[in-house]
Amino acid sequence: MNVITPPSIDLQGFSLRPMEMLDIPDWYDYLRLPEVAPHLRWELQSAADLAPLVQAYRSEEPGAPLRLAIVDDDSGGLAGSVGFDAVWPEDRSAEINFDLAPAYWGRGLGQAACQAVTAWAFAGCRLYRVQAVARDGNRRAERLLRGCGFQYEGLLRAYRQVRGEPGDFKMFARLSIDPDAAT
Repeated sequence: MNVITPPSIDLQGFSLRPMEMLDIPDWYDYLRLPEVAPHLRWELQSAADLAPLVQAYRSEEPGAPLRLAIVDDDSGGLAGSVGFDAVWPEDRSAEINFDLAPAYWGRGLGQAACQAVTAWAFAGCRLYRVQAVARDGNRRAERLLRGCGFQYEGLLRAYRQVRGEPGDFKMFARLSIDPDAAT
């Protein structure tokens, strides 16, 4: 699932574009921070661990994952990323995921990016369902998803491995027919 024209974000000073190999050093720098790393599923040993992901995000296959860079237009630097780690074209659904560098927390940037990509998924990609999981206890992610109109669907016990240990996750979803789903 590749994107030619990314959606625009409704927050002045920021934009979305496809992830590039040049983003890897900045991405790795904030993903390994102690305030970010506990929220990740994967354990990163080096920046090189991100290269296969970025390569996969560039695929044009219908079910390929997609990740967009959230760019600080003033500095040109990477503020975060947002996109779909899993896409199921036959079900017209995808799972959204996002991360931000801590310097950008609390500004509404994550919510603006999530809203933009979700609206684009419904209108531009004709998806019917966009879901997200938040690790149990990640209140910031839960608030963001609820703020984007995602509804809580339940607790998934031992749903995914988190650095080698089973982790509980909360499932949230938004449907294209939900109120304000296109905005």
